[in-house]
Amino acid sequence: MSDEMFEAEDDVPGGEEPGKKKVGFLPGIVIQILKWVAIIIGSIIFIVTVVVITVNILNKGNRAQGQEPLSQAYQSTKPIYAYFSEIGEVRGRTADQVPHTVIVEPVLGFDPNNKALQAELSQRAPEIRDIVLRYFISKTASELDGSANMTRVKDDLREEINRILAHGKVAEVFFKSYNVVEF
Repeated sequence: MSDEMFEAEDDVPGGEEPGKKKVGFLPGIVIQILKWVAIIIGSIIFIVTVVVITVNILNKGNRAQGQEPLSQAYQSTKPIYAYFSEIGEVRGRTADQVPHTVIVEPVLGFDPNNKALQAELSQRAPEIRDIVLRYFISKTASELDGSANMTRVKDDLREEINRILAHGKVAEVFFKSYNVVEF
């Protein structure tokens, strides 16, 4: 019975004849190389997927730990402005009993990309000059003199000028000259 079993295997149709190599579509070495390449590519894809998922899970709770924007006190540079200086020198007398003479030359700083504001400032130069003059003649010398008062004067003038502008806002008011003189 055991001999019959071995003889039956030899009679399988389509089987190889003993002593001959199997001839197929691809040789055996190419199949082995393709098998190993597939294993390596599969393991690389698996590792990358695991790393990406792990990093996303670990970073999910840390989104709020980004860099905070700097406050105004810690910013080292001020923005660069375009300057409007066509107002010229403004002279006036203060509202004191014994009037002082005020001689100022204001310069307005604004966003350099705002061409419409630049054109509006040119068109409104006489009106701005009048605003500056009216402001100074309504104040006394003690309200205008000193560096602390100068900061307040700049802020007040900026607000007054910005009220009349339609195409943007003046960011800063500077003075080429600022004199309060007793005559």
